[in-house]
Amino acid sequence: MIRTVKQSLIVCVAALATAACGNPGKGGQTAEEVAEEMSALKLEAGQWEATTEILSASAPALPPEALRQMVGQKQTVSNCVTPEQAAKPSANFLAGQKNSDCTYQDFSMEGGRMSGTMTCTGSGMPGKMVMNMEGSYDPRSYDMNMSMEAGGLPGGMNMTVKARTTGRRVGTCA
Repeated sequence: MIRTVKQSLIVCVAALATAACGNPGKGGQTAEEVAEEMSALKLEAGQWEATTEILSASAPALPPEALRQMVGQKQTVSNCVTPEQAAKPSANFLAGQKNSDCTYQDFSMEGGRMSGTMTCTGSGMPGKMVMNMEGSYDPRSYDMNMSMEAGGLPGGMNMTVKARTTGRRVGTCA
């Protein structure tokens, strides 16, 4: 179970910070309002690579050794951003989850800085994840620090994770 939770969380962290798909957002901000904020991103189309590193993790129900193994783990994902996606990123660009339900609060992108809170369920991850994001962006890269609270995991476990994701355009799509 511990391995499954760790693997799911790492995949979820990476997915939250990368690809461009998902369901419309609901909550504190509408999907349209978040999409309007996302229009400030002005991405360059092409192949993008994002690396997420777990900086710290805590979960009272997990053995300390399991938590130590999580810290420092990196996952790199790659995706093609089409010219259409680059011109008009969707509200769920940062969610990157199929079959998920994400809500947004205080989402802002201005002057090369981004911040906000995203709450997601689904995508094979049990329970709910609340992620606070803050970082910087430009058309060819982004750097984001995230603090995540996951609740309702197997066995009623709760987990807190801090992570950093860096993304960059690496070339044209294959």
